[in-house]
Amino acid sequence: AGALAAALVGRQSEVLASYEELKASSATAWERARAEPDADAPTWTLYVLDPVEAEFFQGDARRRHLRLRYRRDEEGDGWIKELLWP
Repeated sequence: AGALAAALVGRQSEVLASYEELKASSATAWERARAEPDADAPTWTLYVLDPVEAEFFQGDARRRHLRLRYRRDEEGDGWIKELLWP
């Protein structure tokens, strides 16, 4: 609800007349976000991804970093997990 309320307040980087104006706008946005959790936030953009590969990297204090790669299998309905050299 918080992210939606913040997006509904909008007007990022515009000049704000007073902190009271922000408080009032925020209160209205929070009420709407709670009442309509699926409300459209005009500043949000929806992206749909269809990944074929994803990699995750975890650092290590001794520089033995852990790298994992997940690749779609040939049929495209499962994932192959691979451990990679850092």
